[in-house]
Amino acid sequence: MLPYSFLPSMAAEKLRNAADKIKALLHDYDAIHVRRGDKIKTRKDRFGVVRSLHPHLDRDTRPEFILRRIQKWVLPGRTLFIASNERTPGFFSPLSVRYKLAYSSNFSHILDPVIENNYQLFMIERLVMMGATTFIRTFKENDTSLSLTDDPKKNTKAWQIPVYTLDGEGS
Repeated sequence: MLPYSFLPSMAAEKLRNAADKIKALLHDYDAIHVRRGDKIKTRKDRFGVVRSLHPHLDRDTRPEFILRRIQKWVLPGRTLFIASNERTPGFFSPLSVRYKLAYSSNFSHILDPVIENNYQLFMIERLVMMGATTFIRTFKENDTSLSLTDDPKKNTKAWQIPVYTLDGEGS
């Protein structure tokens, strides 16, 4: 697996330039990558019990949990760049009680002329996240990385009952 530091050299110049423009506008900011949609997938086992490969992910990537998790890493009032595959409009709005929120969609004047597909958007978002003062991933990738959930990133094939409540018990 290539290190994150290798990523800028892999991106096309037009993507690197777009990311640089966004980073300049954000100035001093923090970033979170919130992987939801595809990773929250559930299925029923043969007994009809709903199970997930990432049992805490839905809970851990909701705004109220994000606020609690990142408060020790990101000071109130900071600009927080959010990259996510969450499709619900306004989903992360509750974070605005503590942070100034920024999304790639805020920079459509920069992105629209250069983005041709979601992979290019993802690359620009990765470059922007790498430029953040504090970068918080969805999944913990190593002992020093900051993450929204402690669920393993790798597919363990162990389908578990999802956890949705604040106290850690199943719903």
